[in-house]
Amino acid sequence: MANRNERRKLGAGFIVPGVLLVAIVGILVSLGNWQMRRLSWKLDLIDKVDSRLNAEPADPPGPENWANIDADAIAYRQVRMSGRYLPGEFHVFTSLSDPKGRYGGPGYWVMTPFRTSAGWIVFVNRGFVPQDLKAASSRPGSEAPQGDLTLGGTVRQAEPEGTGPSFEAEPEKNIWYRRDPAQLALAGGLARVDVAPYTVDLNAGSGSPNGLPQAGETKVSFKNPHLGYAMTWYGLALSAIGVFAVYLMGAHRRRKAGDRTVSSA
Repeated sequence: MANRNERRKLGAGFIVPGVLLVAIVGILVSLGNWQMRRLSWKLDLIDKVDSRLNAEPADPPGPENWANIDADAIAYRQVRMSGRYLPGEFHVFTSLSDPKGRYGGPGYWVMTPFRTSAGWIVFVNRGFVPQDLKAASSRPGSEAPQGDLTLGGTVRQAEPEGTGPSFEAEPEKNIWYRRDPAQLALAGGLARVDVAPYTVDLNAGSGSPNGLPQAGETKVSFKNPHLGYAMTWYGLALSAIGVFAVYLMGAHRRRKAGDRTVSSA
């Protein structure tokens, strides 16, 4: 009778750890499944971006589309547009690693407003210049071409407040830290309603003849750690099951040792 009572107590002692195990494993597996869904979404996004980068250039979205524009849907779209550059350039700080052209390291994106033949304006990232060549006077021949021309480029999402470095812009030095059309339009005295809510990276073929600004430096990279995260969560779930199995085996050995003690008595 005493032996049977001991077994009942031992069985009851497994209930709470067992319930905890089920809850913990359920949470860990759910987190792993969520990461697998994120992995599927990321792979689909990469495929879409690749197809946009290799597609034939189209007209960029005009003002009639801006109110309901889907920034994710237009990002990296190839466009071709006619018009002319407006005066002035704005310098957005960056650090160009693994450049496609000659120059890299700390420097600036040279952003210039471009009035399309339809009358609206888009900020064009004409390319990269090194930090010591920020001033246009230090790079003769790098001025934006004058007159009517046709450009080819890659649409990029705006970088509004909350993205990029958390530095305050330095308008007095013409230094900015985000490619934000609204901010640049204000600085350039342009009517915000006339300025596209995205920017366009100039493709290499449309760059300056002297190589500066260095066009064609659009970076297409997506962090994709989701498979590793999923395996981590699944691994933790298996570890929890393993720990519980070890606990059960230890309890079983203790019970058998108790049974032998009762029998010898």
